[in-house]
Amino acid sequence: MAKFAFFSEKEISPDPTWSFAGLRRQELNYATHGYHRYPAKFIPQVAARLISSFSNEGDLVVDPFMGSGTTLVEAKLHRRPSLGVDINPVAFLITKAKVTPIDPPRLQRAVASLENTLRKEVPSIFGSSSPSSYLSATPSLPTSPQIDYWFPPEAKRELVLIYQAVEALPDDDLRTFFRCAFSHILKPCSWWSNKTIKPLRVLSKRIPSPITTFFKHVRFMVQGNQQFLDLLRERKAEDVVAEPHCADARQLPLPDASTQLIVTSPPYLTSYEYADLHQLTMLWYGDILGVTTIKEFRRRFIGTAACSGKPINMGSQIAQTIVETLQERRPDKAREAAVYFTEMKECFLEMWRVLKRGGYACIVIGNTRLCGVEILNAQVFVEQMLALGFELHQTILREIPRRMLPPTRDQETGKFAKATETDFIAYPHEYILILRKR
Repeated sequence: MAKFAFFSEKEISPDPTWSFAGLRRQELNYATHGYHRYPAKFIPQVAARLISSFSNEGDLVVDPFMGSGTTLVEAKLHRRPSLGVDINPVAFLITKAKVTPIDPPRLQRAVASLENTLRKEVPSIFGSSSPSSYLSATPSLPTSPQIDYWFPPEAKRELVLIYQAVEALPDDDLRTFFRCAFSHILKPCSWWSNKTIKPLRVLSKRIPSPITTFFKHVRFMVQGNQQFLDLLRERKAEDVVAEPHCADARQLPLPDASTQLIVTSPPYLTSYEYADLHQLTMLWYGDILGVTTIKEFRRRFIGTAACSGKPINMGSQIAQTIVETLQERRPDKAREAAVYFTEMKECFLEMWRVLKRGGYACIVIGNTRLCGVEILNAQVFVEQMLALGFELHQTILREIPRRMLPPTRDQETGKFAKATETDFIAYPHEYILILRKR
């Protein structure tokens, strides 16, 4: 396999200036970046440096896999209009909240209104000894066996109260802000294990009050909103457009040759897990976000095994070798890999379409292993993009600080695993691939 590679980690030394190893948590989560947890989160400092290096003020910046919206937030702060898409409606919800600053007094009034509404329902949580009747009458919500599976009755009652109070707010931007906060607290307020991102239920888990947890995170978000707005005003960037879409990266809502810069971190081969990781939000907001079942949600993702009849056209000898090696061990995984690389090629073709001549595509991706087979994502992507007409401008190997490392994975299945169950770190390094449209 190595003979087909354009580069390997042995040939490229990590560039320490891209590690950002000394950053504290608050520096990674400044402004709105800390609104919501997100797997394999793209740190804002990488996005900011790429945006500053390969575009000018006023240039359009696009992220076809926007995730939690890091690129769009940084583009707005750097006075670049931006557009992002993600097939995941939860990503759209988070990004919409993060790129929408709200006038602080108006936001504070909304917080006070929610507190007043919930104080009437559950006075004891707000330090009052007045009797509460909320335990005897749960507010109405469409019944869901999955909600009952993940949430104990006491937590569910409080969550229903928060949900209904948020949905009663009059303005869409306020509802989006508080929906994001609600989504963020669902995992800690459920039986989902705090020690893993896999959907593992722990019935012995001590679950905090959802209302208390919600307002604690809301206060954090209020501070982030203020910081975001202060930075935008300081940089005269309040009116810079940041436009998220819930859409497919293979069908960007843009005209040909309209984009100067693409900054993105694509999904990995096991991206179907993103559906599993966000299933709690989908249980509560599926109807609002346009998805009725987790199965339907999972079918949307790049490389999903649900596309069993899809024609394969990977456009990469490296990818072909990977798939053939997987075929000998796990034919089902070989098919998933073939679909994944085929669909990523389609995404790169769309990037080519929307980029201006001389525009740049910056792809942040790591290599991993599946069923004991090296999955050389970076090398495959470069081969695919060169075949489409891009030229390789620069390859950067970024060492990920250990405290920021993504989860360990099981080498056999490729799925997330506890650190105590495997010695394989999923992504100790990642590549930053900078390609140019000729």
